[in-house]
Amino acid sequence: MKKCFYWLVEHEKLLVGIILVLIVALVAQLKFCKARVEPDVNFARSQPSSQLESPSGSTTSVAGLWEMSVQKRSGTQTWTLKLEQDGERLKGIINSEGGDLPVTGTIKGQTINLSAKRFGVTVEFPAVLNGDIMTGKMRVLTVDRQWTAKRRV
Repeated sequence: MKKCFYWLVEHEKLLVGIILVLIVALVAQLKFCKARVEPDVNFARSQPSSQLESPSGSTTSVAGLWEMSVQKRSGTQTWTLKLEQDGERLKGIINSEGGDLPVTGTIKGQTINLSAKRFGVTVEFPAVLNGDIMTGKMRVLTVDRQWTAKRRV
């Protein structure tokens, strides 16, 4: 036991260096992880095609005010999503108890991909649109949360 203790004391700088390298590697992995969650496209494909496209065949409009319900461990939280649309490009803001979160994204058919950055971490909101309801999974690092949004009239 004494030998082990003396070895640790003797190699203290080496051990601290190894620990620092591991911490830097972990932080880099968390910051630059590019894994993406795609929406459940099977949900959109299961709907009749008349519901998936607007009558003119153009991109469906999702601009406006939406009420989001986000599943958390402590229960459901209600947020507000305000979207603006320019063709397939989306931008907006989510109002939650944590503050305002600017989002950008795209819509292609019934597939919606929104994302935002908070404290250097990407928050993704992929979803499928079905009429006036969006359904998806919010992803932050390794945490996934179900969410739905209903268009406010």
